[in-house]
Parts: sequence; C-alpha cells; structure tokens
Amino acid sequence: MLNRLLSVFFFIAFLTCGAALNPLQSSLSDQDWPDPALLLSEYVQIPSVSGEEKEAGEFFAQFCRDNGLHVHVFTDEKDSYNFTASLYPLEMQKPNIVLLTHIDVVPAGDPKGWTYPPFSGKISDGMVWGRGAIDNKAMGVMQVLAMIRFVELAAEQDLPFNVSMLAVSGEETGGDKGARIIVDEFLDLLNPIVVYGEGGAGVTGLIGARPEKPVFGIGVAQKRVLWLEIESSVTASGHGSVPRAQYSTREVVKATNALLEAKPKITISPTVEEALLMVSQHERGIRKRVTQNIGFYAPLFGRFVRRDPLISSMLTNTMSLTSLTSTEGAYNVIPNRARAVFDCRLLPETDEEVFLGHVRRIVAPYEVTVNVMRSSPSTPTSEQGHFYKAMEASIQDVFGDVLVVPFMFVAVNDNRFFRRKGIPAYGILPSLMEEELMESIHHFDERFPIDRLDQGIDVYVRLIERLLNEQKYF
Repeated sequence: MLNRLLSVFFFIAFLTCGAALNPLQSSLSDQDWPDPALLLSEYVQIPSVSGEEKEAGEFFAQFCRDNGLHVHVFTDEKDSYNFTASLYPLEMQKPNIVLLTHIDVVPAGDPKGWTYPPFSGKISDGMVWGRGAIDNKAMGVMQVLAMIRFVELAAEQDLPFNVSMLAVSGEETGGDKGARIIVDEFLDLLNPIVVYGEGGAGVTGLIGARPEKPVFGIGVAQKRVLWLEIESSVTASGHGSVPRAQYSTREVVKATNALLEAKPKITISPTVEEALLMVSQHERGIRKRVTQNIGFYAPLFGRFVRRDPLISSMLTNTMSLTSLTSTEGAYNVIPNRARAVFDCRLLPETDEEVFLGHVRRIVAPYEVTVNVMRSSPSTPTSEQGHFYKAMEASIQDVFGDVLVVPFMFVAVNDNRFFRRKGIPAYGILPSLMEEELMESIHHFDERFPIDRLDQGIDVYVRLIERLLNEQKYF
C-alpha cells in the first residue's frame, strides 16, 4: 500500500471523446492544415538555448504571419525575442486569452548521450526527437495550430475577445528576458484576462483502483525561490598541517551538514490536499482513507516522504546544496573564506522570515553568516473559476473519462509573473505523458509523440470554442 501511496505524491510532483462542438466553432474544413510533426521538427532544428532565442523566434513568428495571424514583436534582441501571434491586432484592445509558451531551451549536454543529434528534429518511431521537443516547443505548436483554425472566423465576425499566443525568451533562466519584460512594460497592450501556460500534464497509473484512468493536473500554484549563501571568514590562515579548532572551510562544512541533515516539516498545502481528495473519490479501502485524510497520515510516513525527493518537494520546504567553494590558494594553506550556496524552494504558505529564522537557529553553533542572494515574492493561487473549468471541460472533451485536478508546481515558471498582477494563470501541457517521456525533459533523448500533438491541438480548439460561446465573461 505504501508504494501506491507514494505514487500519488509522485504524480503531484511531476505535474501535465466525444462532446459535441459548440454553435460558434472554428473554421474547420477539408483544407490541408500544416503538419504538426513537420512544424515541430523544423522548430526543434533551430537551436534556441537561453540567450540565443532570436533565430527560432523569427522562424516561429514568420510561420504565424504566413498563416494569417497578427504578429507583434515586443523585443527584438538575440537573447530577448518576445512576440505575440493573435487573431486580432493587439491595438484593438480586445480582452485577450493568452496561450503562453517559451522559445528557449536548456543546453543539450553531451551529444553522445542522445540517440539522435539533439537538434536534429528527427522524426522516428512516432516521435519528434530533440532538445525542446517537450519543453516547450510542442506546446507552442499545439497553440498556434489551434489558433489558425479561427483565423477565418475572426475575419468574418467581430468576436468578443482576442486570442494570442505569447512566445517569450529566457524562461529557463528566470524570465527576466521574457515574461518579466512583458508584464512590466507591455501588460496594458497585451490586455490579458487569462493565461494558459506550462506546468501540468496527464498520467495514468495514479488511481490504484483504476490504474488505466488518466489523471490530468492543472497548475494553479507554485513554490517560490530563495537562494541562500552560508559564508565564513574565520581568521585562521596557516599551514594545513596544523589544523585550527575553527577555520572557514570547517565551519561551512559543519553548518552545511547540519542543514542537510535537518528534517523538514511536512506541510500539506491546500492545493495538494484538494487534489488528493479528488483522487480519493476513485479509490477503495485503506488507500481511500489515506488520501481522504492525508493531513493525518502523511506525518506517519515522514521518513519515507523525506527520503524521496519528488515527494519531499511537494510536502516540505526544500534546500539543495548547489555550490561549495573557498578562496583559491595552495592546497597546504587553510583558506580565509568559504561559502555554500543553497537553492531553497518554499511552499506558498511559508513565511520567508520564519524560514530564515529556522535556518539561522540550525547554523547558530558555527561561525557562519546566512545571506539572502535572491528571493522571489509569493505568488497567489489562481482560482478554479470559469477559465479553469473551461480547460477542464476541454480536456475531458478530447480524452473522455479522465480526472482533472488542481496541483502545485514545485519549481517556478512564467505563470507567476501574471498571477502577481491578479491575472489567473493555469499550467497544463494537454497531453498524456509517460514517466519515461517526462524524465527526458532537461535530459537526453527528449522527444514528443506525434499523435499527442493532434490531441493537444484539439484541446486548445475546444477551449477557444467553449469560450466563444460564453461571451458573458468578456
């Protein structure tokens, strides 16, 4: 039973037929639409590692122009190429439904680790292979190919809202070159009323009683970033053959070990609890009782929760040691200064000052100081209102008997910039994703199944159709 319980938490950490079309619907016909796999392949073939986004951005923007969308380029730099492709010009100031994607990708690493070259865009085994295929170019392809179904309709009718794909740079490096610029300088022009970005996906095997039933997680919340430096500058220079009672490297190592050995408090965030309650409705027996009362049972499995990094990241504030350095010098000289850097991720309800106080109490026995290097403000949770339910229903239109739950994203993404401005933002890659595919993100052999592209396009088409027929919200 415990292994199955842990799989519940694993899903929460990793999160991404048949209804009739609405009266107002896309301009679907028998015409030849662009091939999603070929478009994704071409897009992947243009390397766009963070800082080098412009060429790929220009390619994608031109594709949008060629297919009747109105393109607005906000910034036109090598490392900061940001644009929208819209049904109507932004200058019309229609309320805007924004489909958010990012152009940049992480480095490919050693090419020898790949089955096919990382920027080949190889189409093989029913997949498009290459860096960025999942993160995040497939989603951009889905969004655009859904939008162009509505170009003719938008030209014939004065629709109550605009729909824009917003493609940004620098998401993988914190968003300063992309989404932050849009929110700080162009938010009024963009005029968003909702944002649908990355952050969730669908999986099977989560529900023990019905392992075949897919579960989709829509991101409504996320953790916040806190980077800490633990530093020591003990004056104890001397020969390494005569160790002192205290010296910088020793103090930093001991303080670091104390932090890494500390047991973080298990906290069940409201979003996590709600998702598990929804899952529990499909369970039986002890598994049902556990997921219905996770706040009571989770601490009983504390050592298992803390041992698994994926589970721990959902239920605790985490600290990862990312750097350990000292002043350069001969190997037989005791350094004057040493430092350790921690990447901390705080649960939404965590007070930063309370967390810092906890850290300082742990390292108090050692000659070190604790400094905040970077801190992101808290991000509100997006409500599960009309726009959430529209995406939920659209997923169910395409995938049938699936469960859709809210979830908390354990890292950070560009959705946070919009949430802080009071704009609801939802994270979802509308696709079923096996664990093997998810593990290829930021790793070797990243690839995306071709048939999932068509499903994702259908979800976005259904979403836009559904919103077209609910004009009271605009």
